[in-house]
Amino acid sequence: MKLLAIVGTNAPFSYNRFLARFIAKRYGDKADIEVKEIDEIKPFCRTEEPDEVTKKWIEDVKVADGIILTTPEYDHSIPAALKSALEWLGSHAGPNVMKMKPAAVVGTSYGIQGASRAQEDAREILLSPDMTANVLPGNEVLIAGAANSFNKETGDLTNETYIKQLDAMMDNFINFVNQANK
Repeated sequence: MKLLAIVGTNAPFSYNRFLARFIAKRYGDKADIEVKEIDEIKPFCRTEEPDEVTKKWIEDVKVADGIILTTPEYDHSIPAALKSALEWLGSHAGPNVMKMKPAAVVGTSYGIQGASRAQEDAREILLSPDMTANVLPGNEVLIAGAANSFNKETGDLTNETYIKQLDAMMDNFINFVNQANK
């Protein structure tokens, strides 16, 4: 099973990058999980063709068995770079890239709500008519206080409560992907 853990920001430093890498490391024995960056993807424009980096992004998502979005929350929503990257999958590439593709959404933020609004925003985008992804229901993992929940040297999630929530979500997601791809 091939999964992409997508870093949902183009920021040079991100706790969501830590989260994506932690997911790939911790659950690498259950699936082949590649951390995928969006920082070099061309900004979306409906009237322009994708460049080579963007074409690779579209193809990598297309061939993956499932995707895990890790998103921060910027002004109560997902970052513009993530919205743009997702638009290449729906508005440009057509519904076949994400159609019924298993997807999960997690996130961390500095605040107390753990990127809850951004995660809801991401789910709505993934469920939109241009995307029609197969989004794992429930299983919210809202990692608050990012600066105190990760080891800044190793990037590992250190909060045991959040680790247990993430363990349960990933077990459910791997089963979800297996069922969806039968």
